[in-house]
Amino acid sequence: MEFPKYDMESELRRFRPLVTATARRYAGRGAEFDDLVQEGYLALLELIPRCGDPERLPLFLKNRLPARVRAAARREWRQQYVPLEDMEGTPEEPSVFVEPSFPDRAVEECLGGEDRELVILLAGGFSQKEAAERFGITQQAVSARLRMVRKRLAPLIQ
Repeated sequence: MEFPKYDMESELRRFRPLVTATARRYAGRGAEFDDLVQEGYLALLELIPRCGDPERLPLFLKNRLPARVRAAARREWRQQYVPLEDMEGTPEEPSVFVEPSFPDRAVEECLGGEDRELVILLAGGFSQKEAAERFGITQQAVSARLRMVRKRLAPLIQ
């Protein structure tokens, strides 16, 4: 079977509404509209030559283009894009995250062993539920302990 030759430029213009409508449908779910339009045009460039019958091309693209754009939106969502400017700072600009400073020795004296370990776990990114599982207590008990720790540390932090 021999594939027909398509005038790609005119076909891309012809199916522009399909690309923009599909991109608009999946925009905002982790991917930008413009990125999805580009992915749609890339998919058109790949799909148009695969269609063997020019009369069936609109239906062929209508059935296959949304899946390609949807897959691109999923890829964009997973990538967690961070602009280079946010990752690399210049020496003149202050740091976005300023580490709070409080006396470490006084904190250690104020907290007992389990309370200190609880604070370290929570500061390390563990949730109260995960800390509760590690200590073998309920999440509510962790919350109550944390409330008591805050009361004890309040004079040191202020």
